[in-house]
Amino acid sequence: MKNEELHYTAENKEAKLVGRVPCVIQLPFQDYLDEHISDRKEYNIALAEFGLSWADAIFRECDPDVFMGTGIEGLVNHPVMMEKGFHAVGNAYLGNPDFASFTDPKGMFDIYSCIPLVMVVDTNQAKGRSEPESFSDLLSSDYENSIAFPDDGHMFDGIILTYVHQAAGDEGIRRLRKNIRAIVHPSQMIKPGAIEGEKPYIYLMPWIFGEIKARQSGMKLVWFSDGAPILPLVVTSRSTSDAERIMSILCQPEVGRIFREKGFFPSNITRVENALPGSLRFVGWEYIYDPALPEIIQRCKRIMTEEKE
Repeated sequence: MKNEELHYTAENKEAKLVGRVPCVIQLPFQDYLDEHISDRKEYNIALAEFGLSWADAIFRECDPDVFMGTGIEGLVNHPVMMEKGFHAVGNAYLGNPDFASFTDPKGMFDIYSCIPLVMVVDTNQAKGRSEPESFSDLLSSDYENSIAFPDDGHMFDGIILTYVHQAAGDEGIRRLRKNIRAIVHPSQMIKPGAIEGEKPYIYLMPWIFGEIKARQSGMKLVWFSDGAPILPLVVTSRSTSDAERIMSILCQPEVGRIFREKGFFPSNITRVENALPGSLRFVGWEYIYDPALPEIIQRCKRIMTEEKE
């Protein structure tokens, strides 16, 4: 019988596959692995982590052949990646056209899936204002004190704010901060009345939560006209027979559909139909590999959480 207790695999230190994935698909993903990997000790799957040091503890305890995770900022330029010979697998398995422009030029990582961010607008709070369309609209003074921004307690340690910083620098982060009405966990955003006082006009949230929020009266989902910014779930592997076997299992259309249908996480697996409302947007590998990325992330976080008006 499948249950959450049976799926606890984070203590499998000898695992060939180590992954940190979003909570909504953790159990269905592990159900899939159970069907295709005979020994559960071969995998170590737990909840997604963000930040610059989340992978350090894992690499101290584990020596996987395949590694996947959402916190790309903790993997790029990590010495273990080079020492162990991790690399991308490319179009042999992962070549979905929705991800065609996101190939890592260094050949280290593949984007396996992603968490797209969307807007949901409360039409009852428009007050004569036009609906936002593009990502840069989030910085408009028209939306001062009008945005609910997502954070689960760790998201600011990831790359979510670098999309703003890339477009408009530190001042862009300050403008965004001025427009934010509340910083809320996405699971709270979908609850009517969860934000006290004046209601936000714009809710920025992962696509799966946006679909739920948009079912409420007066709410409308808006896909960014210039592409939905993504938090990538990346995968990288070594040149071993175990890695090749596991990557073959990970890259079947069946598992891609689990991510897309259970979590609204588009899949880069070649034969998966993502049926996206629009395009995806990635901050870019040059920006991700920049040695200044750790300081950019920390500076953005400080501006958002510490600076006073």
